[in-house]
Amino acid sequence: MYEAVIFDKDGVLVNSEPELDRRRRAFFAEEGIDDSGFPDFYGSNNKVVWGCVEPHDEARRARLYEKFRRRFAADPMPYAELATPGVRETLEALRRSGVKTGLASASPRWVIDGFVAALGISELLDVTVSGEECAASKPAPDVYLRTMELLGVEPGQVLIVEDSPIGLLAAHRAGARVCAMPLPDGVSLDQSLADVHLSGLADVVPLALGDA
Repeated sequence: MYEAVIFDKDGVLVNSEPELDRRRRAFFAEEGIDDSGFPDFYGSNNKVVWGCVEPHDEARRARLYEKFRRRFAADPMPYAELATPGVRETLEALRRSGVKTGLASASPRWVIDGFVAALGISELLDVTVSGEECAASKPAPDVYLRTMELLGVEPGQVLIVEDSPIGLLAAHRAGARVCAMPLPDGVSLDQSLADVHLSGLADVVPLALGDA
């Protein structure tokens, strides 16, 4: 039996990546920003995204990000609609079994808190940590190591659930057992660093309890 399960957010607990991409592309078009040369931001973080948008002028980069936030302030992400099937049930099952739960995301704190509130799962998560609160974000292992520290567990006692190559690498470097979520239709990513490939979120419960 594992002591804790730590979840990534985007692509694991919520299928938000397509909507995030749509919003960024809409904003870039409105601002006349040519995004044709940008990399795929799937599983990335704000520092990488906005560093590509404005690699040199830090002040302009900050202004663009704040403008992006204001652009969609009245249209919050529909997290409840985009939530992965079985989120609450999975967290409740782990909680009943005495397994600690954490959320470790590259998202900013305000995004994490908004997501948790939208799904009403604050009481089902022992810890939430943002990569922006750590010295380095994914693919560095810092956010996972910090989450383990707050949970009071060692890497060998932990399952981490991820989806993207960046996140899987961070989880692998943290020394935990790494689980990969199935990818949405049309998305192809390297998940070769995963120790286990899940068929759905609920699979993590028997795995954590040693029943699989």
